[in-house]
Amino acid sequence: MTGFIFIVFSALCHSLWNVLLKRSSDKYAFNFFMHLVNLIFFTALFPVFFREYMYFDKGAVIYGLIGGTFFALYHLFISTAYRYSDVSSIYPITTSSPFFILIWATLFLGERLTFFGVSGIIFTVLGGIVLNGEKGSRIKPAKGTVFALLAAFSYSFGALADKGGVGGGNMIFYTYCLCFFMTSYLAVYSLRHRPFRKEFIMAEKKYFIIAGVIVFLSFTSYRYGLTFMEVSYAAALRQVNAVFALIIGVFVFKEAFSLSKLTGTLIIVIGIVLIRFGM
Repeated sequence: MTGFIFIVFSALCHSLWNVLLKRSSDKYAFNFFMHLVNLIFFTALFPVFFREYMYFDKGAVIYGLIGGTFFALYHLFISTAYRYSDVSSIYPITTSSPFFILIWATLFLGERLTFFGVSGIIFTVLGGIVLNGEKGSRIKPAKGTVFALLAAFSYSFGALADKGGVGGGNMIFYTYCLCFFMTSYLAVYSLRHRPFRKEFIMAEKKYFIIAGVIVFLSFTSYRYGLTFMEVSYAAALRQVNAVFALIIGVFVFKEAFSLSKLTGTLIIVIGIVLIRFGM
């Protein structure tokens, strides 16, 4: 139950920083500053609250590098996707990532899931598809949908690195390495968008500081919860963030609400319940 609670909490945090990212006028620069604040905050807290984890672990560095690469790609793809579509449309597409993770975890990690667990994963993916559906939409995907799917695919490989990283014994150092490499990648990419513009920093600093702290809470709570369960379950369970994102998108951004979104939300909730039974 402990892992279940921490994963759901991380899902809430995940949806909150997505909302703050969505409202930014420059999503690439905001993404960089958000992760920079996260890294600075993490660095300040490390010797105070995580002193027992302050030892070098080569495995944590390697997994952090691999995970950081794929999660940085995830952030860049999702930032691009938000340039084309709404939070409540783009964000749920990433619920397809548990489907990829289920395949990779079975092939490479040897995870064996229960019938209820697999059914729950399938329901969360199906719910995301239904939630994203629009009446009269064409088969040809929009640009936002393509980038959201690329984000989901990248996330699935990062999830495998996550499981290896947290299973090595130094979960906090792995998470710190993950944050360091992600921030480094995003810094290099964001230079194209001149992130250090004074007007941008003054206008958005309050929001990216808040978002950075939320990212820290999301990162650490998810990796801690992952130590209690299989990555297939954890990744699927975290897709409850699609429900949080939908609620925030509708009530904060005044985005349209439809029967398909309600139906998709209910299917995701059913999937979460099935996963809980299958754990």
